[in-house]
Amino acid sequence: MNKLILSTIFFFLLTASYAQESEKKEKLKIDIHGFVKTDYWVDTRQVVYAREGLFTFFPKDILLDKNGRDINAESSFNFSAITSRINFKIKQFKAFGADAYGFIEADFSGVSNITINTFRLRHAYINLDWGNTELLAGQYWHPLFVTKVFPTVISLNTGAPFQPFNRSPQIRLTQHFGNWNIIAAVISQRDYASIGPYGRNPMYMENSMVPNGHLQFQYAGKKNTFGFAADYKVIRPQLVSDSNIVSDERLGSYAFMTYYKWKNKAWEFKTKAILGQNLSEQLMMGGYAVASIDSNTAIQKYTPTNHFFIWSDIIYRKKINNITLIPAFFAGFTQNLGTSQDAVGPYYSVGANIDQMYRFAPSFSVKSGNTMFSLEWEHSHVMYGDTQLNGTVTNTHAVASNRFLLTGFYFF
Repeated sequence: MNKLILSTIFFFLLTASYAQESEKKEKLKIDIHGFVKTDYWVDTRQVVYAREGLFTFFPKDILLDKNGRDINAESSFNFSAITSRINFKIKQFKAFGADAYGFIEADFSGVSNITINTFRLRHAYINLDWGNTELLAGQYWHPLFVTKVFPTVISLNTGAPFQPFNRSPQIRLTQHFGNWNIIAAVISQRDYASIGPYGRNPMYMENSMVPNGHLQFQYAGKKNTFGFAADYKVIRPQLVSDSNIVSDERLGSYAFMTYYKWKNKAWEFKTKAILGQNLSEQLMMGGYAVASIDSNTAIQKYTPTNHFFIWSDIIYRKKINNITLIPAFFAGFTQNLGTSQDAVGPYYSVGANIDQMYRFAPSFSVKSGNTMFSLEWEHSHVMYGDTQLNGTVTNTHAVASNRFLLTGFYFF
C-alpha cells in the first residue's frame, strides 16, 4: 500500500513537473534573424587584408622585383559568401525583476584565414533591462564601436581602419536619463587582441590584471544622436625578458572619442573623431614601440603610438513603389602623430611606416522586400615613408588602390 502511495505521489510530481516545463516552453520566445550574403570584388592593387581579402585595410607599399617592377601593383579578385550570418534572441521570463533575454550570433568566416568557412561566434550575451538601467554580460561590440553611430558602407570592414571594429567579452552597465545615457564597461580581449612580441594575443591584457575601462555619455534623440567617451587599457607585453628576468613593465594607453548623427525620413549624416593610442585591437592604425632596454636585465619599457582618426558618411533613401534606392558616400582620414617617447627597439604596430591615409567610398544600393544588391567603389590612398625615432613618418610617397565590390543580401 505504501509503495502504491509513493508511486502515485512520484507520478503526480513527475506529471506536474512536465506540465510546468511544457508551460515554460510554450511561453519561450525565440526570434531568428540574419542574412544570406554574397560578395564579388576586384582590387586594382595588392592590399593588407583579413578573411581571404574580404576585410580590406589599406594598399600594400611598393615592393620592387629585381627588374624594378612593383610586385604589389598587381590586381586580384575573389568571390565569397562566408559572412552570411544567423542570430537568435531568446526571451522567456523576468529575472531579478528585469526583462531578460539572451542573444547569440554567428557567421561562417572563422577566427582567422586558416579557419575560413567554419562557424564563428560574433555575439553571445545576457541582457537584463529594468527600464532605466540595463546590464549586459557577454561578448558584444566594444563601446568604441557605438552601435547607434557607425558607417553605412557595404564593405565588411565597416569603415576600418578609421572606425573601431572590435567585439569583446565585457560587462556593460547603461543608465538611462530620458534621452541621455551613461555607459560604463569593463572589457577583456579575445578574437580582437593587441599586437605584441607573440603576434596578436589576448594574453598581454590578461597578464596585466587590469581590464579595459570605458566611460561614455550619450544623447539619443529622435533626429540627433551625439556623445563623447574615454577609454583606457593596460597591457603587459612580456612576463620575462630575454635575460630570463621577470618583467613587471606595463603599458597604459587611452582613447578619447566624440560622435554625432542627424537623421530624418530620407537623409542621414554621421561623423566620428578619435584621438587615441595603441588601438591595434580595434583594427585601426597604431600600437607601441620599445622605448628603452635595460642593459643588465634586458627588461623593456614601452611607448604608445598616437593617432587621430575621423570619418563621415551621408546616406539618402528614396522609395519608389516597392523599391528603395540608397545612394551613400563615406570618407575617412587618419594621421600618425608619432610616439609619446623616442623609440629604440621594434614596433608592435599597424602601419608604423604610414604617415597618413584617406579613403572615400561611394555606394549605391537597390532594395526590394528582403533582397538588396549593392555596388561600392572604395578608393584608399596611403602615404608611406621612413619611421623616425619619435614615431613620425617622413620622406613619404603615395600608394593608392581601388576596390570594386558587388554584394547581394537576403535578409530574414
